[in-house]
Amino acid sequence: MDSIKLNCPAKLNLNLSVLSKRVDGMHEIKTHFQLINLFDELVIKKISSKSISVKTNIAGQIEGKNNIVFNAIKALSDHIGKEIFCDVEIKKNIPLGGGLGGGSSNAAAALIGVNSLFKLGLSSQELMKLGKELGADVPFFVFGKNAHASGIGEKLIEEKKHIDRKYLLLFPHIHSSTRELFLKWDKLSKASQKSINLNEENSFLPIFLDEHKEIKEIFNELNKINSFKLSGTGSTIFCVYNDLKDIEKTMKKIPPKWRHSFCEPLQCSPLLTLIE
Repeated sequence: MDSIKLNCPAKLNLNLSVLSKRVDGMHEIKTHFQLINLFDELVIKKISSKSISVKTNIAGQIEGKNNIVFNAIKALSDHIGKEIFCDVEIKKNIPLGGGLGGGSSNAAAALIGVNSLFKLGLSSQELMKLGKELGADVPFFVFGKNAHASGIGEKLIEEKKHIDRKYLLLFPHIHSSTRELFLKWDKLSKASQKSINLNEENSFLPIFLDEHKEIKEIFNELNKINSFKLSGTGSTIFCVYNDLKDIEKTMKKIPPKWRHSFCEPLQCSPLLTLIE
């Protein structure tokens, strides 16, 4: 086998609380990760030239060495003590900076896909350990099952209860920076942080909405019809629905420039079929 094609699922944070800041600068969190059927597509090909190539359908700033997938392949090379060379093509369907974990899911797929394609024989635990060094959400995508997470997001307890509700995802055309929102969180008083965690399912919601007044206005309008949440540090907002008739009013209120997607929950990631 000279190539492998992988579907990289997105995730929703059904809740997200920031608990404390650690001495290493990372934050302790609690969250409920839910996989959904919105996928990036990733193709890994063995090549004869001694290089690693990473290309996407959106080009720009996430090509080559600027892509977390490049770092994932380098991390595998360092771990096994042997250079791995391949071409990677990524078709991005998951919005960048949307709080849906697209980059982390791509990195997990690269770890799993390269491990399978080159028959490296690494266990899921080894891949999760490598993933943790790449990004806080990567271990979850290697784990591949819905989970309650703590620590920086790497301590995972599987959620075995099957969720059958459907989700409407709304994508404002905004790239939300996780780093910047954590910095803004750190600048809040302890009393404000405590109050937010008592009143909000997502610690970042009030910060995100204050940062983006035009989204705040629309969010408040939509919330009169349906209960919307923020995923991760944004910018994707989502709600649960059972029937399309339930959200006809909501659909009429969505700004024309916003993208949307109807998604369903996954019980587990398709990437799991490649892990022994």
